[in-house]
Amino acid sequence: MTTGVCYAMIFFLSILGNGFLMFALTCYEDLKRATNLFMFCLALFDLVFTLTLPFWSVEFIHHWIFGDVACKIMTAAYFVGIYGSLILLTAMTLDRFVVVVVRSYWLTRSRRLKCAKVACVGAWIISLIACLRDSIAAKAQKIHIETYACESSSEFDDNVGYFAQLILLFLVPFAVIVFCYIKIILTLMSTSTRQKYRTVILVLCIVIAFFICWGPYHIIIVLMSIYEYDECKHYQLHVAFIVCRILAFSHCCMNPALYIVRGKYRNLLSSILFCSPELRQSGLYRRPTDPSDSRIHPYTNEGAQENCEVQQTNVTELNTLKTV
Repeated sequence: MTTGVCYAMIFFLSILGNGFLMFALTCYEDLKRATNLFMFCLALFDLVFTLTLPFWSVEFIHHWIFGDVACKIMTAAYFVGIYGSLILLTAMTLDRFVVVVVRSYWLTRSRRLKCAKVACVGAWIISLIACLRDSIAAKAQKIHIETYACESSSEFDDNVGYFAQLILLFLVPFAVIVFCYIKIILTLMSTSTRQKYRTVILVLCIVIAFFICWGPYHIIIVLMSIYEYDECKHYQLHVAFIVCRILAFSHCCMNPALYIVRGKYRNLLSSILFCSPELRQSGLYRRPTDPSDSRIHPYTNEGAQENCEVQQTNVTELNTLKTV
């Protein structure tokens, strides 16, 4: 009962938070910037995962009443949300790595945006392929008289498939992310490029939140497979599994919360809640939130042209003031 109520609360918080984040990115930000595009797709994956929570909530409070087709669809959406989010987090980390550490002259803003689009499409394709095995095996199985649960009906060794997915879609991305952020932090400590700190810290917080939420859940799953889990014999492990699963599912609320805590859209949220038309003017919030998007390399032609335009504008304004 408590688990179902927690799922319902997470559902409403995630719908509000991710809905607000997508609205803010669409109406008040520039989706032609790589970081904003990544965040929009990440919120979309979180919403896909969130839409499954009411079904799991009903299953825990009562039992599975939606049939085989819904069981397969919800299982697919569940894994698409998880895998897609992790793939996008890895792509965001690699994007930060290239911007801060590699500093390639080839990677202009337009090319970076194209790479971000490819990463978003690739995340959807890979996550859809990865969920097929679990989706096909999912079925509404009778566990008691007129009582059903949405569970896997695969006759193959589930542990083998789980460990393969754990290594390829969790441990490998985790290793890549750790390596990239070690290099990023070392690079930022050795340079005075302060303008990239904000975005790097935001992406790092999002990555840490993901692994804090999902890491304990995967550890518990591994322990349950090692100890031949039985709910009656391993009661403490069962309680830990329930708590870790609620923590893992709450991850879909984390990204909007991190944005608001950082103050990124605090003024916009206040204007929406208090209906202030002056603050909701479309041009007010449309400013670069990722400095490295427009100034990836200040010595490239694109960056130099932008700097020259800014300088010319400043000179013109100064001459105007002198004339007055």
